[in-house]
Amino acid sequence: MKWLEPWEPVRNFMDEAYLLAWELELALETGPGHPLYQTKAKLIARRFDCDDALYQLEDGRVAMVHLTWIQAQERDPHWPETRIYGSLQAWEQEGLAADHADWLLDQS
Repeated sequence: MKWLEPWEPVRNFMDEAYLLAWELELALETGPGHPLYQTKAKLIARRFDCDDALYQLEDGRVAMVHLTWIQAQERDPHWPETRIYGSLQAWEQEGLAADHADWLLDQS
């Protein structure tokens, strides 16, 4: 897969403590009613310009999540804001492409 700005892969570049911090924050922020509540998720990429992260779910889906970094469970189950894609390829075609286009506009 070709990563486009502002996204960058993290699995081969960041240490385990970094990955674990992002994965634990997701687990802390999600509560009952959130689509990722009690779901095991592995950080695979993040945007370098904001707090959006991409997580691989056990069933093959991926979730793009905007973490709030409150280090506690969100009261509103709509947070952290999350969009789930059926696969990494679906996210690449929809999420990555749109984010890259928006990022390019912001750079000009």
